[in-house]
This record gives sequence, C-alpha cells and structure tokens, in this order.
Amino acid sequence: MSNKKYKKQSKFSLDNMIKNSKLDVCKNLKWFLIAPVVIILVGVILLCTVGFNLGIDFTGGSNMTICVDSEVTETTWDLDRNKDKIVDTIEDVLKDHGLKLTTLQETVVDLSDVGMASNAKAVIIKYQNDNSLETEAIEAENDKIRHELLKAFGYVDASVEFEDLEDIDNAEFVTYGGITTSTASSELMMKSFIALLVAMVLILIYVAFRFEVTSGLAAILALFHDLLITSAFVLMFRIQINVSFIAALITILGYSINNTIIIFDRMRDDLRVAKKAEARINNSEIANRSVKDTMTRSIITALTTFVMIFMVAVIGVADIREFAWPIVFGVLSGFYSSVFITPGLWAIAYRPRKRKKTVVKIEAPAEDAE
Repeated sequence: MSNKKYKKQSKFSLDNMIKNSKLDVCKNLKWFLIAPVVIILVGVILLCTVGFNLGIDFTGGSNMTICVDSEVTETTWDLDRNKDKIVDTIEDVLKDHGLKLTTLQETVVDLSDVGMASNAKAVIIKYQNDNSLETEAIEAENDKIRHELLKAFGYVDASVEFEDLEDIDNAEFVTYGGITTSTASSELMMKSFIALLVAMVLILIYVAFRFEVTSGLAAILALFHDLLITSAFVLMFRIQINVSFIAALITILGYSINNTIIIFDRMRDDLRVAKKAEARINNSEIANRSVKDTMTRSIITALTTFVMIFMVAVIGVADIREFAWPIVFGVLSGFYSSVFITPGLWAIAYRPRKRKKTVVKIEAPAEDAE
C-alpha cells in the first residue's frame, strides 16, 4: 500500500465555483441597482395611492378574548372543528355595529379562578372602532358587542338584558381587553420611528469605529435599502402593520449588518496585507475578492434563516405572520445588499489615508568655542 495521501476535491465545490467565477460586483454595480430601484419606486407609488395597511396598534381599536373550548363551556363551539363558524359569528356581530374584524389569534385562557379547568382554548379578536367617537362612547359600544357575543355563542340566554350582564355566571367567557386610542397610536408610531433611527445611528457608530467612516456610510445606505425593500413588499402584499412590524425591521437591521460586517472584516484584512507590503491598493479587486471569499458563508446563512422563517410565516398564527413575513423579505434584501451593493459602494468611496512623511531634522554642528 502506498503511504501517499491524496486530497480529493469535489468538482461541484461551491467555494471553487465562486472563486473561479467572473463575478464582479463593483463593475456591475449599476446593474445590481436596477431591481431595487424598481421595487422601491413601486413601493413609493403604492404608499402615495393606497398607503400602509395599519393595524389597531397604530390606528386605535379594541380587543376581546372569547373562550371557544367545548370541553370547558359545555357548548357546541369548538375551535378545532368549527373555526369558520366561529369567525362568521364574530364578523356578523361586528357588522351589526358597522365594524370589521381585523385579526383573530388563537390562544389559551386560565379559567381556574371560576372553577373551570385551566388552559382553555380561546381566540383574541381585534377590530378598529370609529375614531370619531369619544372614549366613553367607544367603551359603551364595546360593552354592547361583548353582550351580543355572549348571546351569539350561547353563553347567556337571549332574554338576558344588557344591564344584567355582570350578574350572569357565564359572562367571563367573553372578556374585554380594552382599547387603544388614536392618541396612544400616534405616540407609539413616533416611538417606533425613534427606535429605528437610534438603531441605525448606533450601527453607524459601531461600524465606523470598528472599520472606518466609509464602511459605516456604505453599511447605512445598504440598511436603508433593506428597510425600503421590505416596506415595499409589505405594501404590495397588504400585510398588516402593528408593533411586531417594527420589531421585524429592527431584527432585519441586525441580520443585515452582521452579513455586511463579515465582508468588511475580510476587506480590512486584505487592506492590511496590501499596506504592509506597500503594494498598490485596488479597491475593486479587494472588494470582489472579499465577496467571493465569504459568498459560501453568506449563502448558507441566508438560506437556513430563510427556510426557517418562511415556515413560520406559512404555518404561524396571524400575529406571528405579521412578524415573520417582513423578516422573510428582509433576509432576502439583506443578503442582496450585503453581497451585491455594499462592497461596490465601498470601492467607489474608499480612499486610503496618505501616510505622513517623516521629516528628520538635522541640526548644524556646533561651532568650536574659541
């Protein structure tokens, strides 16, 4: 037997395919910008014409929790078998008041305080009230809706008057969760905007401190790209926007900047080598080589994240989908910007610092003392 060891390399190695490819992100930057510009323009048109599909977190509204567990309530209502009937019943009650069901989220409630088994199945419904009404009028309307829901689901007899509702034992099967006023919604929107702005400023400071200002500015432009692309897709697919959307945007910022930093880190190493060897620095060459060296990692990270969050977006409940779908779009746009846009922007803007020439001062020899 021979003691020679042979290093086998697969012909289909992704690393080799990428490194041997003619990919040039700097030369083709203008072509890589076409698709994002088109998507953002479509988003701007939709924003000016139809606007965002704002949820009750930003428009104001109410929520109620309805127990729909037949084993607990001893009724024919069961979430597993009669979900469509439950939704139709709720929509009919709201329609009588000129309102529309916004979201329906499955949950569980604890009824142990009233002698029932704990962890009963329930649904949380959210709907937008008439913002022209005063708070007291909205509260009165919600009390009537709760009364009608109790009767519609058979938890109280149809003859029970609204005034006697609190004296009925089964009244706890529909609980009123409160309202979000338009004033509170405006304050929440402002705080959400400030949170995004602070996150981006902190990212700029971090990247500029760890690398240099040019990298920080390129990273911020890429993050703006990711936020705009995500918002454009949310507008296209009419995804409802609540607080979870803001959380999704901040998550996208963190994911995207992480991918970008990996490439910047490789570029910094190449710059150090070039400066140490006192070689001529070619920005495009450094950017392209760094992208190729990190492309496999970027693809695997984006793909695994995309698959997991996509599954959550498809099979999750309504509130989870509102959080997951923007992240799906953000993962794709973050991968695109960090690989195909940010390195090209850096190559255009980066200028190496000129080394200060050391001046040696030669003093004249002292004259001999007489």
